[in-house]
Amino acid sequence: MKRKVIAITGGIGSGKSTVAQILQRQGYKVVFCDVLARQAGESRQVVDSVKKLLGESYVKNGKLDRKAIRQRVFADDDLYKSYSSLFYGKVKSLLQNEVDNSDSDVFVEIPVFDAFDFPWDSVWLVKSNRKTQIARVVARDESSRQNVGEIIAKQSFVNVRPNIVIQNDGTAEDLKAQVAQALQKEGLDC
Repeated sequence: MKRKVIAITGGIGSGKSTVAQILQRQGYKVVFCDVLARQAGESRQVVDSVKKLLGESYVKNGKLDRKAIRQRVFADDDLYKSYSSLFYGKVKSLLQNEVDNSDSDVFVEIPVFDAFDFPWDSVWLVKSNRKTQIARVVARDESSRQNVGEIIAKQSFVNVRPNIVIQNDGTAEDLKAQVAQALQKEGLDC
């Protein structure tokens, strides 16, 4: 039987990482694109490109200052597009390598779905109301409400055609139950 490659996407603070962690605890292979982006951001080529795009102050001790970069690029549409394009080729290559080297189904937690032209077998969209998203991110990242609002405004999921929608505004148990239902719909329930 062919293995499946399933995208788990959704806006910042929607709970897509929580869904991915639930799957990981159940023994499924999960790839986190944020981890791949960090790996890509360690490459000399990407660091040099970021310096060229944003300036020296966004690189500290040879590493990207992700918080400062996030605040700057999400406030400017053109800059956001330019910055994003620095990463996607490298991240896509790392992701393809993960998929190629897997013997089992692969779930991919992916924050910026539109950026990837990838042969997904299925797409899960995790949604949450805006107020909940903002509260989660402010608590998690110590970001300002304004900065989180700007990030949410930049994230568009209108082009996403999900096979499964998970509405994450309830309890942890509600979320686990929705994940179990999604697995069953995919034919992957244990």
